[in-house]
Amino acid sequence: MKNLPFTQHLLPITLLTFYLLTLVACSNDDKPENPVDSLPPITQTGENTFACLINGKPFFSSSGRRASYTFADGAYTLSISGWRNDDIGLRSILLSCLDINGGVKEGAFPLTTRISNGYSARYTIGGGLTLDTGTKDENPGLLTITRFDLEEFIVSGTFEFSVIDDEGNTLNFTDGRFDLKF
Repeated sequence: MKNLPFTQHLLPITLLTFYLLTLVACSNDDKPENPVDSLPPITQTGENTFACLINGKPFFSSSGRRASYTFADGAYTLSISGWRNDDIGLRSILLSCLDINGGVKEGAFPLTTRISNGYSARYTIGGGLTLDTGTKDENPGLLTITRFDLEEFIVSGTFEFSVIDDEGNTLNFTDGRFDLKF
């Protein structure tokens, strides 16, 4: 058996080390440059999604995503909500269409103060104990229902609104989207 020079032993090790360093240095950065790109796509097929940006940061409803549509006292109420429990606490977003005469339809609706026969949005932290705020007439948001299907029980759409927290800071909810079964 012939002994190889010391440098020939190093060649495979050097190549392997270079290959591994190259592999590690090539980052497979899954974080998109634009935060809206990290949100689920806008769909209308009952995909069970609810997400938005809050002041430019993604909010994904972790497990709590719901929609309900009820009829009582001659009017219809639609509730669409998403929540998550994270380092900030239990946070929830509720979009509601309260006591709508004639029923909910597809279209664009202003999100204002919560009143009968109106559309509104609420944002809470800690079940409302830490923060409980909602849309106001002075600064309405927008809810767009792109699909409201009473045969397949699907409600889909987009939303955007702003609220003021207890310290006077504005929280902007943008690029909101939902696609839920009710």
